[in-house]
Amino acid sequence: MGLVQVGYADPRPTLEEAGEKVDELNSKVTKATERYHLAGEKLEEVERRLERAEGAIAKQEERVARALADMAGYAAATYQTGGIDPTIRTLLSDDPVGYLAHASVLDAYARQQADQVTTVAHESRELEQVKLAADEELARRTAIEEEIEAEKAAIEDALAEAEAILDELEEEERERLEEERRQREEEERRQREEAAEDPSRGGDDDRNGDADDGDTDDGDTDDGETDDPPPSGNAQAVVDFAMAQRGDPYQWGASGPSSWDCSGLTMMAWRQAGVSLPRSSGSQINVGTRVSRSQLQPGDLVFYYSPISHVGIYIGNGQIVHATRPGDVVKVSPVDQMPFAGASRPG
Repeated sequence: MGLVQVGYADPRPTLEEAGEKVDELNSKVTKATERYHLAGEKLEEVERRLERAEGAIAKQEERVARALADMAGYAAATYQTGGIDPTIRTLLSDDPVGYLAHASVLDAYARQQADQVTTVAHESRELEQVKLAADEELARRTAIEEEIEAEKAAIEDALAEAEAILDELEEEERERLEEERRQREEEERRQREEAAEDPSRGGDDDRNGDADDGDTDDGDTDDGETDDPPPSGNAQAVVDFAMAQRGDPYQWGASGPSSWDCSGLTMMAWRQAGVSLPRSSGSQINVGTRVSRSQLQPGDLVFYYSPISHVGIYIGNGQIVHATRPGDVVKVSPVDQMPFAGASRPG
């Protein structure tokens, strides 16, 4: 009797396992999206340097062409005098004194021609240097483009895998997952608030040099709400724009008009106030003035995780508006919902 091999499908993951895997994949998407934007910023810088290098090549080619033309002129002038030995030409000349005077001119031509040869050699070496610099930028551009494609593939693969897991769940199971995630986020937020209130436990406010100055009278109340000042003119435009996008879906790499990722939303919101922000959240934190958690005002950018991979806009009363994560939308959340990494005021 022959043995028949029986294949077994992988056991269906539990709801808890499915939720953990989806969260892991969403985190992977968020981090890869940040790297994708950082690579895009590097590519833009390389493109600018490459443009300058190509301009330098064009100018240097003009210098080489002028030097070659000058050398050709001197060579032609020398050729026209003939190639006869100067001594013989003196003997044959009807006017030896006059010819010797002319010979000194020819000698000057020869020296000038030698100078031109040196000039051509120098300009040619300079041309090779600027061409090498351009080649290096081209190589960098190729490497960054490959990095961008790799991050894009990683994002799309993670999103597809997460979607496949969710597709296997019943609607009721999806709702349970979302509720459990909400409860978990709320518990983590509560723990961060408690840690921030107890200096001995090391609150998030001390990160990135944003520690409080010791003045505890910062307007915070026991219920977590703050007596924030109203937004300034510029900040009001930022907050109004971001709040108007509530309900729009999260979409990695998107900066509007109807879908967003976190840094795409903050970039476009601050553009309403005439402020240009870089594309990645890790770069946006370096724009403007750094502020601490207790100094937040409406319009400020609030950054999360280490390394930074998420950003929202503070709207006052301990809340931010942000493009959340894959599968979610732009919405308002507590400022302490995620691990605080720093804040800045671009305006």
